[in-house]
Amino acid sequence: MSTFLGLIEELPAISVDSFNGKNLDSSVFFLSHCHVDHMNGLNHSFFEYLTKCNKYLYCSPISKLILQNKFSLNDNCNIKEINIDTQVVIEYDDQQGNNHVVIVLSVSAGHCPGSLMFLFEKQDKLILYTGDFRIHPDDLSKLRSLHVKQGSRLLPKKFDKIYLDTTFLNPDFSYLPSRKESIAKIYEVVKEWLDQDPRNVVMLECSACYGSEFLFMELSKSLNMQIHVKDHVYDTYRSIAELAPHITNDFNSTPIHACTKKSDRSLKCRYDVCKENILIIVPSVLKWQGKDISKIAEWDERRRKTFNVCYSMHSSYNELKAFIKYFDPVEVFPCVCPKDQEEQIYDILNNIMTKSSDQILKTNKRRYQLKLSCSKTINVNTSTSKSLYFSDDDSC
Repeated sequence: MSTFLGLIEELPAISVDSFNGKNLDSSVFFLSHCHVDHMNGLNHSFFEYLTKCNKYLYCSPISKLILQNKFSLNDNCNIKEINIDTQVVIEYDDQQGNNHVVIVLSVSAGHCPGSLMFLFEKQDKLILYTGDFRIHPDDLSKLRSLHVKQGSRLLPKKFDKIYLDTTFLNPDFSYLPSRKESIAKIYEVVKEWLDQDPRNVVMLECSACYGSEFLFMELSKSLNMQIHVKDHVYDTYRSIAELAPHITNDFNSTPIHACTKKSDRSLKCRYDVCKENILIIVPSVLKWQGKDISKIAEWDERRRKTFNVCYSMHSSYNELKAFIKYFDPVEVFPCVCPKDQEEQIYDILNNIMTKSSDQILKTNKRRYQLKLSCSKTINVNTSTSKSLYFSDDDSC
């Protein structure tokens, strides 16, 4: 769960993934992806505020689509799309009338549909905000936008600071299976269950409203069956070309359902199905803390016909270490840092940074609030490029 307050210290009047309080004084807003802990303050009033103040929110085309469906926004809303590997130059004034120019480049975060990392360049500062991300260490060299060409070689860019997704910066999560490995386990159990009895059905107990789309796609392809999803996400999903063939809002057309709330213990769309014919699949990571994650999946000890699968959309501890060592930034700011874990997280980061390059992590600004400002945002670059948002952790 993100604890980032939204204000980037090196970039006055810019807010990312937080849209209330002091952030409303900002001139430019960025959304990395549409998960609730990154959408604080995003509501109808906020979009009315954008229009009134002539400010803009930047996000991926898929995130824009989700926001438009969620808040019933038209195409003229103050949301600007920023495509993967597309450089955008933004000029804006703060409340004091000071003019600023920032260059922004978006990079696929491999977390969920539309998820982006943002690379900000302002004068002599180079800042990377990862949002939530998962990228396999073998694929870091393939992120061309995060490299600079020297002769025939591509070298990692030197970041002044990385605002890092530290969700699993914990040795208990040193290794996490790739999503393909986890889905393979799900497929085996689901296929065996469905083959046993034509009356059998499957409930996918997914924790977030959005984020399990790669699971839906791959499971649908493997079983040649669509996934029944919640009505309020169906309209969004059917607008995403890669995803549309794999989902349905017809609950009678498929035995696989991702239409329930996490707390549900029955399949409310199918009252004709007996409890004995329901298999529950729980893709999660937190259940696996302190357990043998190499098993990838196991049957629940307390809940009957419940299969727990280690399924992560965030980088593991080892993947985070590899990311930090590969890019060797001057400073790292942890974006998931609960108060009761703050000392442990900074100790771990100090240790990684020291081993990486003898750099000592600056820890004197763990919590900050900046007095930022308000004015006009102008996008002076309209170039676009193809976007690929679905990642299997094994390739970019």
